[in-house]
Amino acid sequence: MKNLVLRSFKTALLATALLTGSSLGFASADLNQTVVETGLSGSYLASRVAMDDNDDEAAVKFLEKATSLDSDDLKIRQDYFAALVANGRISDAAKIAQNTEKLGTRRNLAGYVIAAEEMRQRSWKKAATALKDVAGVELDKTLREIMLAWINAGERNFEEAQVRINDLTGPEWITVMKNYHTGLIASMAGETDVAQENFQRVIENRAVITVLTETYIRSIEAMVRTQSKAGETEKASATLQAGLDIFPSHPPFISLKAKLDAGETLGDLITTPQEGAAEIFFNLASAIERDGVGAITKGYLQIANHLAPESDVILLGLAELYLRQGYYERSNTFYDRISKQSSFERIARLEKATNLSRLEQKSEAITELQKLIDEDPKDLAGYMTLGSLFNREKRYREGAEVFDAAVKNIGASQRHHWNLFFRRGISYERLKEWEKAEPNFVKSLELSPDQPEVLNYLGYSWIDQGINLDEGMEMIRKAVELRPRSGFIVDSLGWAHYRLGNYEEAVKQLERAVQLMPQDPTINDHLGDAYWKVGRKLEATFQWKIALASETEPEDPKTIEAKLANGLIDDEESEAKAE
Repeated sequence: MKNLVLRSFKTALLATALLTGSSLGFASADLNQTVVETGLSGSYLASRVAMDDNDDEAAVKFLEKATSLDSDDLKIRQDYFAALVANGRISDAAKIAQNTEKLGTRRNLAGYVIAAEEMRQRSWKKAATALKDVAGVELDKTLREIMLAWINAGERNFEEAQVRINDLTGPEWITVMKNYHTGLIASMAGETDVAQENFQRVIENRAVITVLTETYIRSIEAMVRTQSKAGETEKASATLQAGLDIFPSHPPFISLKAKLDAGETLGDLITTPQEGAAEIFFNLASAIERDGVGAITKGYLQIANHLAPESDVILLGLAELYLRQGYYERSNTFYDRISKQSSFERIARLEKATNLSRLEQKSEAITELQKLIDEDPKDLAGYMTLGSLFNREKRYREGAEVFDAAVKNIGASQRHHWNLFFRRGISYERLKEWEKAEPNFVKSLELSPDQPEVLNYLGYSWIDQGINLDEGMEMIRKAVELRPRSGFIVDSLGWAHYRLGNYEEAVKQLERAVQLMPQDPTINDHLGDAYWKVGRKLEATFQWKIALASETEPEDPKTIEAKLANGLIDDEESEAKAE
């Protein structure tokens, strides 16, 4: 990723040099050296490329260089401020905001940043002053008022804090935030009855689960903790069990259950005003991310992290955000910061190991995953991650051995184990041990009959072997109905028709598969074969050429090269030539 970005920088900088007549040297591909060698216009242009590619660190470095060359340019300072926020350098961003009279469209963000920095210092009045000019849509109003409420809490003025939040009006999501944060502040003030009333309003509103999932889950945890704190242990256990019924694998719920079962009294979810302010940024970032607004999400999460640097949910959110953007090393810096005492610790280590694999640090990833399995042989996640890693690396024997060990340790099979048997089946199928693979696919469908990937894999395998043809075709058709936009599954339907000699129908389905996944070499190869069979030989060679030219190397390039040289020779033609 970084090499690609640097190449983009160089292209942009070279274009600038050509347009301006300046001379820019590139003696080293190192980012720091590139920054040193770049002038004002080049630095600014490179920063824009970096921001577009979500490379916050590079953007900051280029903008630092640009501001050193022209400290009065307002646009550069505005972008520098935004890049600092995205990069998590909130204290530095606050200095820029305080020393820049106008930040244009970033005025509200400047208010949040300065307020967050002042809250870190417990300068409550300065924090409130920083928010006085924040204005705009419902999102900004809600964020401002809840931040001000937590500033009131910092001043121990809990009554004013609750009144301020209760004055908020608007759509349902605002009501959820209002009830949740009123409950948090009430619990901190020792008003456990008021807290429970507000948390209950959120919990009863199940319609918001799909949109405000994290806030809903946090409301359940806050309720459990408040009930435990109030000595209402039975209520706390009942609330937690209701939460587990909806989110059975949520690590904090599992951890809380162990503590309650052990007779432990739980403390508040939010214990400081800074954590409370961080919570609203986290709540909104989690909701906004569902709409794909990455820049806002990152800024909110970085401010939240500044206010509550030890919050495991915020660290996890940042780690996952950088993972989605393809910055695996940066992602791992946040996974590393998650405490060993956190209920998310194993998840963090699993994801870190997966990132190490993506970074081609395979041995380190395998070592870490094996440690996780050894530490908890009953936890399926470690087996699944390690076995899948081996399969991706085409180390199918090792993958099969990992999945075998998992099956021995999980106990009685449950519905969610379908994927374990599916992955084990893939390992054995790739090892050409069909007698071991087939029972695993069948078991997977017994546990979960409507899994399109399993229906597709087993149905395709049967047809490819010339067995169970009707049942296999029915499975693939069902898979297509369940996942009509999957190029892989539509390809299977087309190829199944091809194997059965239905070449016209094969062409129809394979053309649709290519539309869904135009750059997949296997699908292009299949379509080429089908075109050849129906006499469209020029189009067949074109598809084979596309398959060979694909960025993803085909599984058997020599076979495709032979088809380009000699055409598609079927069994009858081969026998005739042999005679």
